[in-house]
Amino acid sequence: MSCHCLSAPTHQQIKLYALLDKSEKMRPMIIPRYLTKEVLQTTFAVTSVLLIIIMSGRFVKYLAEAAAGKIDARVLFAVMFYRLPGFMELILPLGFFVSILLAYGRLYTDSEMTVLFSCGVSRKQLIAWTYIPAGIVLIIIATLSLWLTPLGLHEAEKILAQQQARNDFETMQEARFQVSRNKSLVSYTEDISDNREQLNAFFLANMNVGADEPLMTVRSEVAEYKILGETDQRYLVLKRGARYEGQPGTANYRITEFEEFGQHVDPKGEIAVTNNKVNRLPTVELLGSDLPDYQAALQWRLSSPLVVLIVTLLGVLFSHTNPRRGRYAMLFPAILLYLIYLVLLNSARGAVEEQRLSSAIGLWGVHFMFFVLTISLLADKQQWKRWLGKVHEQKQSPCLSQQAVKKG
Repeated sequence: MSCHCLSAPTHQQIKLYALLDKSEKMRPMIIPRYLTKEVLQTTFAVTSVLLIIIMSGRFVKYLAEAAAGKIDARVLFAVMFYRLPGFMELILPLGFFVSILLAYGRLYTDSEMTVLFSCGVSRKQLIAWTYIPAGIVLIIIATLSLWLTPLGLHEAEKILAQQQARNDFETMQEARFQVSRNKSLVSYTEDISDNREQLNAFFLANMNVGADEPLMTVRSEVAEYKILGETDQRYLVLKRGARYEGQPGTANYRITEFEEFGQHVDPKGEIAVTNNKVNRLPTVELLGSDLPDYQAALQWRLSSPLVVLIVTLLGVLFSHTNPRRGRYAMLFPAILLYLIYLVLLNSARGAVEEQRLSSAIGLWGVHFMFFVLTISLLADKQQWKRWLGKVHEQKQSPCLSQQAVKKG
């Protein structure tokens, strides 16, 4: 009984053969462009998904703080916008690494890599071509880590500091009782104007009183929050209301009606935003400094582009898979190794900041260790296979194996 092992070429293989059938002058340009397109498209998709997940979690946190009156809901999108470069700096290297695994893994499972290798493409050429999209990603990440991330973090912290400096009346929410930070006042308003300068149906009660002290409550139809431009003094002006003072449970109350009543409001205190946190410092200020935390921050910012260079090699290695095992066979061990890489970098940064590790070694030692590991795996493919626990592929075709079993 004969066995037919030949199968019809897939659509992707036909497409690749068509690309390889171009003229000799165009062929060196077509294959790298095809691989670059596959990797960058996958990078965009993976990074977008990861970015949505990370930013959604952060947005929920800020939204909860806005609901509690800690920050103004109108600044949420501004804060998220300024934090976006920092998120991208962390997510993009991982997204690029995963994209190499997925894109090249598909090429292996669809036997497109087999077609490329049979046409004379070497592994060195594949690595060199992979550094074309890696160079694009590296430029983006370097721009983020060295410039946009510190700038965005500074602006975001500035907005959050201004929110923390607001007093209790600036953080009030509609139709909700709110306790002041010092737990002495309870306030309520039914409606707030769009510019947040007018509170309608306002109520205020002083809760920080002793057993023999009278309780004071104030109600007014309108309460206006005003800031005098010359002195920057804050005042709460109550209009058409009354003030009640007395002991609860007794008839001894004093009621004072007023047409307009002003009360000086002490702000919590403006928080001066200075570059006291290293993460917000511009990169130029970190250069030439001998301070350990400055050196650690500078090496961390330079590490993001270096990570791209190293994970490109790792991605090419881990993407190699047997079509029978599927394109996701090496995804988990590859991501695990990437996480170990990041943990070691973070640990090295902490060690440099605490002066437990010399800045001359610092994060460079971790990069060098993974570079040597990657080069050794590239130099010895059999060692790479044993290290990953991969079973050697059978040299015989499936049809010959089936015939051998039948003969046995």
